[in-house]
Amino acid sequence: MKKPYFLIGLAAVTLGLTANNLSSAQAATWHTGTPKVLRHTWFYNGKDDNKAYITYSKSKSTGNLFGYDSTSERYYRLPGYGLKKLKYQSLGKHVYRLSGIQYSPKGSQVQFDGQRMTYKVKVTKQQLHFYKGYKNYVRKATFATMKAPAGLS
Repeated sequence: MKKPYFLIGLAAVTLGLTANNLSSAQAATWHTGTPKVLRHTWFYNGKDDNKAYITYSKSKSTGNLFGYDSTSERYYRLPGYGLKKLKYQSLGKHVYRLSGIQYSPKGSQVQFDGQRMTYKVKVTKQQLHFYKGYKNYVRKATFATMKAPAGLS
């Protein structure tokens, strides 16, 4: 009589551990593209000329610093570089790990061009927090912007 209870208990424990492993494996799954909440242009409103932007699309990120046009006293986006073939992993509580292949615009080359880079961000509707580098980006620029001058496009 004791053997069936032991086997039933062992089967229940095994089933519970298997279900637990499946749910934790799904949390660590890499998804193609970017999270929808991240797809937008974000601005770093730093002091003086220390201003930057980053734009996320479905599968790519593009960003750089802003240049300053002294005649119009406005800032313009410098040609961007970033990551392509992005994928992400949800770490919970609006935290994501992003990974992609670094690329640069025509005519220039960034230090790690063609290498895979991975970083972690926390994103809400109004703020994007990087765990390394420039810390907090927001949805709106607090400085005057303009289109890039004709020679820089």
